[in-house]
Amino acid sequence: MISFEEFKSNLHEQEEPMMRVIMLGGPGSGKSTYSKYITKHFQIPHVYTGDMMRSLAQQDTDIGRKVKSALSKGDYVDTKIVLDTLEARLQRKDTKRGYVLDGFPRSMQQVREMDKRNIGYDHVIFLDVAEEEVIRRLTSRGRADDKPDIIKNRIAVYKRETEPVIKHYQDKMITIEVKGGEQIEDIAADIIDRIEAADDRF
Repeated sequence: MISFEEFKSNLHEQEEPMMRVIMLGGPGSGKSTYSKYITKHFQIPHVYTGDMMRSLAQQDTDIGRKVKSALSKGDYVDTKIVLDTLEARLQRKDTKRGYVLDGFPRSMQQVREMDKRNIGYDHVIFLDVAEEEVIRRLTSRGRADDKPDIIKNRIAVYKRETEPVIKHYQDKMITIEVKGGEQIEDIAADIIDRIEAADDRF
């Protein structure tokens, strides 16, 4: 039998509102940077499928090799692999108050699969960055998969696969225009303010 204090603590946890945020934007738009500010402010985990896939690509397994092949070309990873990995991550205890999904969903197929698996969200953020600024950022950050031919393909894949996702969410979406040169902290504060303004729980 639990104590009264434990009962009150459990009740408080149950009453805490969930904050589930989808962070969308093109490659190099700053999704991970701003996701970290959101996770810190709302005390929820940063769930980054990109890091998950890069970790899988290091494994000498059939799945690992498939993921590595897709990433090396700048293609999107198979939806089932991404969703299975994401679903397992969201079952961990730290997501009970919410999460930030960084760069997911990336295609309408992922949107449909996300709905089938009841992966919910409360807010969708879209970082709108001009293609010229995206290319400048990607070529300057020095990541292994940021080679010119791969960058070109990633932008093409984004336009083909992810832009329909942006249109799908546009009526529910908070759009943040990022021109380059702004202070990161100012943009992050604007995102958080607009999330709270759009949420009647705040």
